[in-house]
Amino acid sequence: MHKEQMNAFFDVLEERFLDVNPYCRCRTIQVYVKLCDLEAKYPKRRQTATRLATQSLEDKSSNVRKNAVKLLARLMATHPFQALHGGLLGMREWTERKEKVETEISALKPPAETGLAERTEHEATVDEELVDDATKVEEQEQESMSEEQKMAAFQKAQEDAATAEALNKLQLTKRYYVEALNFIDTLHEASPLTMQLLASKNKSEVIEAMDFFVMADAFGLETSKAGIRRMLRLIWTKGNSDEGKGVQTHLIECYKGLFFDAPGNFSQNDAAIYVARNMISLTFGATPAELTSLEQLLATMMKEKFVSELVIQKLWQVYSVQKKEISKSQRRGAIIVLGMLALADPEVVVREMEACLRIGLGAIGRKDLVLARYTCIALMRMTDNKPVKGTQAKPSNRLPNDHAVLIRLAALLELRSESRDWYGMAETAIGAIYALSKHPDVLCSDVIRRKTKAVFAPRTAPAAAKPEVENSQVDDDGDIEMSDMPEYQPEPAPQQPEAESLEENGKHTLGLSQLLFAVGHIALKQIVHLELCEQDFKRRKAEKEKNASAASPAKKTPGGKSESSKAAEARKEEEDEMDLIAGTNEDDFTDAIAHVRERELLYGKQSLLTNFGPLVKEICSNNTSYPNAELQAQASLCMAKLMCVSSEYCEANLSLLITILERSPSAITRGNLVIALGDMAVCFNHLIDENTDFL
Repeated sequence: MHKEQMNAFFDVLEERFLDVNPYCRCRTIQVYVKLCDLEAKYPKRRQTATRLATQSLEDKSSNVRKNAVKLLARLMATHPFQALHGGLLGMREWTERKEKVETEISALKPPAETGLAERTEHEATVDEELVDDATKVEEQEQESMSEEQKMAAFQKAQEDAATAEALNKLQLTKRYYVEALNFIDTLHEASPLTMQLLASKNKSEVIEAMDFFVMADAFGLETSKAGIRRMLRLIWTKGNSDEGKGVQTHLIECYKGLFFDAPGNFSQNDAAIYVARNMISLTFGATPAELTSLEQLLATMMKEKFVSELVIQKLWQVYSVQKKEISKSQRRGAIIVLGMLALADPEVVVREMEACLRIGLGAIGRKDLVLARYTCIALMRMTDNKPVKGTQAKPSNRLPNDHAVLIRLAALLELRSESRDWYGMAETAIGAIYALSKHPDVLCSDVIRRKTKAVFAPRTAPAAAKPEVENSQVDDDGDIEMSDMPEYQPEPAPQQPEAESLEENGKHTLGLSQLLFAVGHIALKQIVHLELCEQDFKRRKAEKEKNASAASPAKKTPGGKSESSKAAEARKEEEDEMDLIAGTNEDDFTDAIAHVRERELLYGKQSLLTNFGPLVKEICSNNTSYPNAELQAQASLCMAKLMCVSSEYCEANLSLLITILERSPSAITRGNLVIALGDMAVCFNHLIDENTDFL
């Protein structure tokens, strides 16, 4: 076929990319996909096709967009730049190669400006000599060259020819690099558009977009990382249809190929290290939303047995290593991943509880509060207390308050730190206490008492330092804890010079801010705890009724009589406990729980929270008397959480909350209060309805 004919056909195809009929545009792209498999690469035409396919990613037809993504992936897989350097398409590497070639070309070329300047000067001299003596040049020309001169001239001609050949080769190499960079640049432009297609309603389009990013990662394209991260959210695709299940399954297959399949020549141990390192790398720089999606993905993969026991051991080794060479991000990444895997199998954390105590809740965790926070999250996964919709609630397995884990968690809450990471750590530590403890309210009450003494006692009496030491001894449960105590034991110094009074005041303000944060979150968790108590009551009552109805036929069977009586005796203690409550029906118990929530938590004489309601109101109402921005933010957040507990307290302080929301200069405070208003709308919608006009 003649070259002119080939060019004519390509011209027609390029025109059909812009045809008004979407079917025609689709068929054109499909023809190009087949052309990619030819041995002849047609580099210039391929570059044009890449640019046109990138434009087609914004086509209004989903079929065209899907085929455009497929064409881009095929163009990438069969690109003509594999002759040199292995065929990877990293922009940085190709740019460095191009710059290196340009430097070599500049070194071989004679300096143009200098040469011209010398030539002009020389020419002027020759002209003067020619004018003075016209025969001089002729005489010089007639002189014959010596053998040495001929040899030198011959060598110079050879060198010039070699230089010209090298220059020509370098020019061709440079052109090769420029074309490769143009191709890579077009793929970089296509990546954000392909990323948008991951959110498409057309599932086949989504699957093609995933395949594009997997291919891009294989060829080292820098933009592939962002696309692979964006793919994570597809784990939430509704699985009630074949298409939805197809997307989730394909996502798992993509991630399995990218991060979980080690090279074939690796030993079992090396493969486990490779997979563990990849899993940890997924957490680096991830946003909270991406971590939530990654959690769901890893939990799904754990259920499907894609994560081996050896990989889990390697993750624990990374977390537990005592050497200083390991980075904070690696240790954090290991416990983040382990916490995610424990969502599917709580035994992952239960078996290594001692490591969590030693590292995350020990000396290393006290210095790295982010690590302590993720350790608390992992510990929360030890108990599977979350109710699953459509299934009967399980009996909860909780720990006594004198358990080592709970003592360490309480000690973490009492740790004083100026780091803002303390708040995230405290939130998860409180959550872990309420998830693990049999009596979390008792343990948290002790924490609040000790923190309150630590904040307020030093202002009134120097002797307040003594209980601080006693409390730290009570909280201690191991050797590691003792080595940490001097870090915060000397803080409540009884006497301060007047010059340091401002610094001391700042410490008290920080302590009060942290106390109010803890109080607010404990109040919120206490509501959830009461609801769980109510669920547990209903579960046990239902079990009792079921067992009572099943017991009577069992007694009639002679062979099973003794066995049934033994089972009855085994349950006797639990049933006696139920009988104390259980003249009451479920409605009475629900009313009792509602009364505790409404009247006892914030207004009861025995409740610790009673004093904090008026305190936070006082701080929020007088922002000039308490000007510290951190204190105001935590006080308003605490008040908002307390308002979710009692409708009476909510009604009394709603106008103040709305005023703060309107006038507060802090974006963090306003953001927190908007979220809190949403929670109040769920708890006490009638109160929010009355203020919707003002809102």
